[in-house]
Amino acid sequence: MVYDESDYAQEARAIVFGLHRAGVPLCLEPLGAQNDSNGLLTPDEIEELELLKHREIDFARGVLLQHLPAHNFNLAMHGRTRIGRTMFEADAIPESWREYCEAMDEIWVPSPFTLDAFAAGGVSPQRLRVMPAGVNTPIFRPGLEPLPLPSRRGFNFLSVFEWTQHKGPDVLLRAYLSEFKPDEDVALILKTYARPNVSASLFTRVTYFVERAMSMRIEDAATLLVYDPGFLSATEIPRLYASADAFVLASRGENCGRPYMEALSCGCPVIATRSGGQIDFLNDANSELVDCKLAPVPWYTDVELFAAARWAEPSVDHLRERMRHVFEHSQESRQKALRGRAEMVANWDWDRVIQNYWVPQFERLLA
Repeated sequence: MVYDESDYAQEARAIVFGLHRAGVPLCLEPLGAQNDSNGLLTPDEIEELELLKHREIDFARGVLLQHLPAHNFNLAMHGRTRIGRTMFEADAIPESWREYCEAMDEIWVPSPFTLDAFAAGGVSPQRLRVMPAGVNTPIFRPGLEPLPLPSRRGFNFLSVFEWTQHKGPDVLLRAYLSEFKPDEDVALILKTYARPNVSASLFTRVTYFVERAMSMRIEDAATLLVYDPGFLSATEIPRLYASADAFVLASRGENCGRPYMEALSCGCPVIATRSGGQIDFLNDANSELVDCKLAPVPWYTDVELFAAARWAEPSVDHLRERMRHVFEHSQESRQKALRGRAEMVANWDWDRVIQNYWVPQFERLLA
C-alpha cells in the first residue's frame, strides 16, 4: 500500500522517499492501487515512485521489506532477509498474526508500545525491533495559510480520525458536548471518514449520537462541524492543522499517533490520550495528556481484530478539563506546542529518523 490515504501508505511513502534520498537501492512493488488516482502526491513524487517500481534488485542478496498488517504478509515472497513492518493499536496482537510474524526474520514496529503488544501476542523477542516513524517538518510547520473552513468560531478544536470505536469518537463528543454550551464561541471540527465506506457522509452519525447518546437536540449543542472535502492533498493537510486552535483525539489506541505528530509539528496545541505510541514524543511539557485506564475491548467492537485484547479508556471528565484549559489558556497552550515543534524538528523529522534508525539497519542487513 503506497498510493492511498491510509496510515500504512503515508508511512510507506515517507520511508521509500527517505531511503531513496539516503542512497539505499530500492525496488517498489505496490499492493492494491497502482497509481495516484486520488491526487494525493506531487508530480515529482509520482515520478519517483514510478522509477522505483521499474528498478531491478537482486532479492537473493537483498532485504525484502513488507509494509502491511501482519495477516497480509505474503509468505511466498523471499529475500536474503525478510522483514515485516507492521503495527497494532491494542495491548496484544490477534492470535492469527503470530504465525505470520514468526515466518519473518525480523518484525519492525513503530514504538515500544507496539513492541509490547507483539511480544504479548507470542512473537519471539529476538525478532522484534523498534523502528520509529517521523514527520516531514518542512511541510508540517507553523505559519501556513489556514484552509477556508466554513462556520469557524473564535476558537476551533480539530480532530482527524477514522470513525471506529478505537479512535474514541464517543469519548470526544461526550466530553465536548458536556463541557461547552452553544453560546460559547467554540467549535469542534471533525475531519473523519467511515469504515468501510470512506465516501459515506458522517453527519447523520454525529447527529444520531448527539440526539440519542446525549439526549439533546443538535440545535442546542455546541457547534459541531463535519468537514468532508474528500481527499486532501499533501499541501492541504498541513493547512488543515493551521485552521485549528487545538488538536484533540481521545484515541483508545495508537501505534505511533501520526496526527498528533503532524499537529505538534505545525505548532498546534495537542490534547491526547496518555497511552500509546504517541507517548514517545508527547509529554506534559509539550501537550495536554488525558488520563486513562486499561480496559477489555467490548464484544461489540466494530473492528474484529481488537476482540479479546485490551485498550486505553480515556477519562471523559479529564478530557473535558483539558479541553476547557486549552480553550481558556490558549497562549500558554500555544507556547507548549512551540516547544513541541522544536522537539519534532530536532528528534522526529523524517530525514533524521531515516538517517538515525532506518539506514543503519539496512547497512547491517546488507553488509
